[in-house]
Amino acid sequence: MNHASIGLSKWEIDTPALCLDLGALDRNIARMASSMSEGTARVRPHAKTHKSPAIAWRQIRAGAIGITCAKLGEAEVMAQAGIRDILIANQVIGRHKISRLMGLAADTDVMVAVEALDNAQALSEAAHSLGVRLRVLIEVDTGMGRCGVLPGDETLGLARAVSRLPGLRLEGLMGYEGHAVMLTDPEKRKAATHQALSRLIASRDALLQDGIPVPIVSAGGSGTYSITGRYPGITEVQAGSYVTMDTRYRTVIPEFEQALTVVAQVISVRGDRAVIDAGLKTLTPEFGTPEVCVPEGWSLDHQSEEHSTLSRMGGHTLKPGDRVEIVPSHGCTTINLHDVYHVMEGERLVALWPIACRGKVQ
Repeated sequence: MNHASIGLSKWEIDTPALCLDLGALDRNIARMASSMSEGTARVRPHAKTHKSPAIAWRQIRAGAIGITCAKLGEAEVMAQAGIRDILIANQVIGRHKISRLMGLAADTDVMVAVEALDNAQALSEAAHSLGVRLRVLIEVDTGMGRCGVLPGDETLGLARAVSRLPGLRLEGLMGYEGHAVMLTDPEKRKAATHQALSRLIASRDALLQDGIPVPIVSAGGSGTYSITGRYPGITEVQAGSYVTMDTRYRTVIPEFEQALTVVAQVISVRGDRAVIDAGLKTLTPEFGTPEVCVPEGWSLDHQSEEHSTLSRMGGHTLKPGDRVEIVPSHGCTTINLHDVYHVMEGERLVALWPIACRGKVQ
């Protein structure tokens, strides 16, 4: 990291640079905290978006109850940064990963999702042999069709079995209404979310009627936070992308500010076409084409590995060396391409924050 660049203007730093507006970031964190204070659920932010202990700690200081991770490697980084209450919202399968998980459980209050008895038994055997008490949530498929046991009888049957396994502590249930998160029609998004959550809460009720405690019911994402966070029985919301935002999430939660951009440099100009030094290895396109926000009047037309081509739509002309600022269409995968955040106060670089969970896919 080039700390000598601290104090430079956004338009002077080396490129391409992943930039984070500190004011917008903190306002997004505060907005989510305020929203959660109006209901009974708490936020457990998903760190798979920002991949940064520095941001995770800002969320916790603002009232988050802990952190959600997608992968064991992310959880290990968060634990090394002193964060104890960690949910791995995923299955941890196989001898190598289970061994690592036990090491994490010895020093933190980590929780992990389970959906199959075989996996739960493997976790139980490892935890019991080491004298570790591992917290688990049963993942319920509430309609997304990805991971999770079916709601109702299958959830209850697995809960009965897991609650009897030594070395495990069944904490409750989790689900993810991912199929509803990006619905742009607010009423359709609300209806789909309520349908998904009703399945999760019905499963919770079945466990309670069977005498199985369910202190945690975890669900939600950024696109459904305001619905899930107020749904009776939900105790925590796993929202992630709200903290940095991108063009895709702007279509469903415009109340949050754009904190994440990429500053790139023009390296070639020919007429109304300009080429910049930020391509597919800098900005991901799977949620759509990234958006040029500075200067106005230019659009991003094509990306290759190291270059992107811009077209002039009426803005002022560009020349080699000029800087442009681009809003990612998908923050999560774009962030994972970079080593550091260039943290900005206004247009001044004030810090470089390592993206310490970058590449932690194991």
